[in-house]
Amino acid sequence: MSETRTLLSKIASLRQRLEQTPGDGPSASTQRVEGRLKVASHYGALFDGSFRQLAETAPTPPMPNRLTARAHRLLEMGQGLLVHLRQLGEHFPEVPDPADTLAARYRETVSIADTALRMVQAYPDSPSVQLRLCEGLEGTLVVVAERIGGIRAAVAQRQTESQQVATLTELLRGLDAGKSADLKRLVQMAETLLADASECVRLRLRLTETSDAPVSAIHIVVSHSLNVAQVMARLVRHDPDLRGQAVQAVLAALIHDVGMLRVPNEIVTLPGSLNDAQRRVMEAHVRTGADQVARLLPDSGWLAEATACHHERLDGTGYPLGLRDTQIPPLARLLAVCDVYAALCAHRPHRAAHEPRTALTDTLLLADKGSLDRSYAERLLHLSFYPVGSVVELADGAIGIVVATHAVRQELNTPARPVVALLTTPQGQPLPMPRHLDLAECDGRSIVRAVPASEGRALLGKRYAELA
Repeated sequence: MSETRTLLSKIASLRQRLEQTPGDGPSASTQRVEGRLKVASHYGALFDGSFRQLAETAPTPPMPNRLTARAHRLLEMGQGLLVHLRQLGEHFPEVPDPADTLAARYRETVSIADTALRMVQAYPDSPSVQLRLCEGLEGTLVVVAERIGGIRAAVAQRQTESQQVATLTELLRGLDAGKSADLKRLVQMAETLLADASECVRLRLRLTETSDAPVSAIHIVVSHSLNVAQVMARLVRHDPDLRGQAVQAVLAALIHDVGMLRVPNEIVTLPGSLNDAQRRVMEAHVRTGADQVARLLPDSGWLAEATACHHERLDGTGYPLGLRDTQIPPLARLLAVCDVYAALCAHRPHRAAHEPRTALTDTLLLADKGSLDRSYAERLLHLSFYPVGSVVELADGAIGIVVATHAVRQELNTPARPVVALLTTPQGQPLPMPRHLDLAECDGRSIVRAVPASEGRALLGKRYAELA
């Protein structure tokens, strides 16, 4: 058998190896793999078609009898890419979500890989012609490899976020059940969020869009706590007094709402206004949470204090004690600012999410009225009106993503003018490559709105699925 047919035989055997897992019976393994192949019959069929045609002993058109060394190497590269694509397929649901542009990006990448391998069937035996055709084949496979890297990174980000939600859910439920708190895991999560903030990782706030599916109270509480912790990680770095207690500050943000787990689900998820009795039940979560933290973490009095005071207000209008001014500890003041801003940014059963600019403005207005600490509220300007990672629409209709914000200056319009990577033309056509624009130094260009996540995915589409 020639080297060409040997290699093609190896590629064809990939399906058989993927269908057989040690320790499983053949029928069970086959059923499992076939079930995965139904994950969008489109790319399953493409894979199967490729494997079948590559395995044919007399395909039409006939395969070349010999491949050049370069073609042989590229075919091996294609074999490896198919393995990676098969592995990535495990992370997409059996029934693809039409709104999941990352899944669409994956299916398109499978099609490109399939097309590249089919090209080999049309190669003539002439070495010189094969070398010329290999230029296109190699370029195609490089594109596939780059796409796989992007998709893999996006999948890893999804897994990280899901793991954070699962971990915090477990830890908060443990605190609520009176179990000994695993402070080490909480500290590790806080350190991770601080590392993300120091590296200017995208601020990804959860529950920022509406959904037809019912949302549970625990999901609201955990998502909000993670949102507050992300904001805290970005603000505490700019505070000269609390900077040395950054881990403690983020830790307080992660568990400050643990008392909410005692609030009935029907109150937390109520789509309308609370009556007086329901409001009293809701407000009781502060004392409940502080008592839980004090009992289970007796050596962390500061943590119980921050939990107890995060709804106090400088003008005395807060709860549960109606504390004023310096009666409220600094960490609780900063936590209150992060809590208000994060809550406004998130969708809730009784209202839609505010866009970041509106949330920041409303928080500053509360500080201006004397409810929140003004100096801490102004630290939100470090996020700018449009935090890094926000998908935005410019006045001319172009779509971009915020990649950097400016240090806070005296000019009032600076937070509204970050550095943007333009991704589309004003007519909505994808640009050949992102075009960076510093709005603070650019006349005549401005942002008109932050684009909601669901709309952003539709606007960016498969081309920028990893950014959506």
